[in-house]
Amino acid sequence: MISRDDIKNAFLFSTLPDELVDRIIAISKPRSFEEGEVIFAEGGQSGTFYLVRSGTILIEQEMTRHMTVTVATLNAGECFGYSSLMEEMSFSTTAVSSEASEVILIDGKALVEIMEKDHSLGYLIHRQMVQMMAGRLQRRTEQFLRALSTHPEIHELEKS
Repeated sequence: MISRDDIKNAFLFSTLPDELVDRIIAISKPRSFEEGEVIFAEGGQSGTFYLVRSGTILIEQEMTRHMTVTVATLNAGECFGYSSLMEEMSFSTTAVSSEASEVILIDGKALVEIMEKDHSLGYLIHRQMVQMMAGRLQRRTEQFLRALSTHPEIHELEKS
């Protein structure tokens, strides 16, 4: 069973009134994942939006056939699978449970329909989403700059 607190624990849904949270619960279901279990794979069709209830989820991206990089580590209250909220999108990353985890699966298409019918709900969710994405973009930029700072050619440029 999914509670209002389970949904409101997510920053994305934390500002929603109970009546709107109940509508999200109606299009959601809980699912357990074991350590190492793939939740979705890069290139797969997106249709489900995910909310971590407990455990840890790794968001990974394949750099080469032999190298995969973890681009995000998500814990309770964090969401993933934003591609499911876009039209005709496929996943650009792979999500893997790094330990036994409980995840709430939200029907992405139904969530979009709710947001389109209720613009106030859509606005509240999108406002939170923009804040969350800005934070993720900042973290990714910091990761990129740290990685770039260790590149040998950068150190050669500094000497010039």
